[in-house]
Amino acid sequence: MYLCRFKNYVLWTLLLAVVMPLAVPPAAHAAESDVSTTAAPDFSYDVTINGAPSDEIDDLLEQSSRLEQLADKTPASLAALRRRADEDVEGFKKVLRSEGYYANEVAFKIDDKQSPVAITFNIAPGPLFRITKFEIGFTERADNPPVPTLEDLGIEIGMPARSEPVVSAQSQAVVELTNRGYPDARVEKQDAVVDFATDAMEVTITLDPGPRLYMGELNLEGLKTVEAEYVRRLAAWEPGKLYDVRILDELRRRYLRTGLFDTVRLKPRQAAPNDSTVPITLQFEERDHRSIGLGASFSTSEGFGTQYYWENRNMFGSGEKLRTDLTIAEIRRELKVTYVKPNFIKLDHNLNASFDLKQENTEAYDEDSATAFVGIDRRWRKKWVVGAGVSLEYAVIDDSGVEESYALAGLPLTARYDSTDDLLDPTKGRRFNAELVPYLGLNDVSPDFLRLELDGSTYYSVIDEDRLILAARAKMGLMAGDSASAIPATKRFYAGGGGSVRGYQYQTVGPLDANNDPIGGRSLLEVGFEARVRITDSIGIVPFIEGGNVYESMAPDFSGEFLWGAGLGFRYYTAIGPIRLDVAVPLNKRPNVDDSYQIYISIGQAF
Repeated sequence: MYLCRFKNYVLWTLLLAVVMPLAVPPAAHAAESDVSTTAAPDFSYDVTINGAPSDEIDDLLEQSSRLEQLADKTPASLAALRRRADEDVEGFKKVLRSEGYYANEVAFKIDDKQSPVAITFNIAPGPLFRITKFEIGFTERADNPPVPTLEDLGIEIGMPARSEPVVSAQSQAVVELTNRGYPDARVEKQDAVVDFATDAMEVTITLDPGPRLYMGELNLEGLKTVEAEYVRRLAAWEPGKLYDVRILDELRRRYLRTGLFDTVRLKPRQAAPNDSTVPITLQFEERDHRSIGLGASFSTSEGFGTQYYWENRNMFGSGEKLRTDLTIAEIRRELKVTYVKPNFIKLDHNLNASFDLKQENTEAYDEDSATAFVGIDRRWRKKWVVGAGVSLEYAVIDDSGVEESYALAGLPLTARYDSTDDLLDPTKGRRFNAELVPYLGLNDVSPDFLRLELDGSTYYSVIDEDRLILAARAKMGLMAGDSASAIPATKRFYAGGGGSVRGYQYQTVGPLDANNDPIGGRSLLEVGFEARVRITDSIGIVPFIEGGNVYESMAPDFSGEFLWGAGLGFRYYTAIGPIRLDVAVPLNKRPNVDDSYQIYISIGQAF
């Protein structure tokens, strides 16, 4: 009997397990499903700022906004969103005060009915406060130091009471004293009182000038291979002058410009009483003075080229530079040795000497030559370098199957200007070069003539962080003397190729002979334009267009067609400069003369 009851209990249990789920209404399943899949509320948001007194301040408010800075990180709740907005209220008030709006009011509204949530800030900047008083005082122990003028500090009575010029004036007041004999000057106290009744600010700066000092003997520490006598001569030091930080900063820059030192530091001095003469000690860390390097280039018209160099920048202990350059390329083999003696006889006067052996084989001529040069250049007005020298040259030149031996003496006169910020990749500034060389023939076949070459370039940064650089260049050549055919082929002007008008073969822009080989001319004109676009920190593209021509006349007479080439370049930016790949096409393609395109690969910008 008990067994039967147990079987019946099991059967009823199984039946309930099957039937009960079927008896639950479908709505109950749906409700349960809805509860388990309900999405978390979305508190993404948009921010609007109304009432900024200027576009510049509106930009500053956006840059300081925590809501804008954390826009990609959605807050977890409405309360968290409100906390961000509260932070922005305080931040906006600080920005407005820093711009001279001390009576500002900032409020916000949050509309969480919208998606995304709308946050609106309403700003009432209030009146613009102005500086009505700006005084400079000294501590009681001061001994009548020079008082910086408001003009020195960049302050004008009545200017907006912005915090930046006030803080800057505080720093500049100290600088003025350090330049006038008080190297230990510091700000003791600054008081800025804002008067809300008159919308005015009154500023008082109290300075502790410290002792007045004079500069004594110049001591040098850390020199190893650079001669101390040479370093002292560069300084042109005169003990006993009133302490002037500007003199010491310029001296450090002068030493660093030599390329002989990694660092030049002013050694901290001991405290000294008023009107003391203190020694000046500079600590040097020398650079490695020897280096070697190599480079490579390629173009479809000039072929492959390799360059090697060895350099010693302190040959005899006084910054003398000896450098050897070797070029091995498909059209050129060249060995050049140069020697530079810096600060020759006088400061900023350099003695230059060079010897050059060259073999070049082009469609225009074949050349075997030796050239020697000696001259002096000097820096002028910081950004100019002017020079003069004497050159002697002997060359055997095959010009259209006719071989001649030329001997020439030259008097090169040069002028260079450079205000750019980088040698291989300039982003701003200008460059200009001029070279005038009167040549005197030293044998029967060598003519007398005058050669002038001018070239310049300019660079302009259009977009912040140098993302777009507009670059332009121009070049002109003029020659007076015999006809073009009488002048040695290597001294004539040519155009076309990687350093000239891209898109055309090397030297082929200009007059051609019956075999379409270039013959050169007595004058030249070239122009070029580039837009250097930086896509990432290491990748860039450069659309460009260039044009030019060579003329048989003494000056460009525009008798021939101005040939234009255009293309697109690719740049890979490295620590040593951009690696350049340019593809160019001739826009004035001549039948049986010009190829459909040219390719150029090298290091550094085209100009």
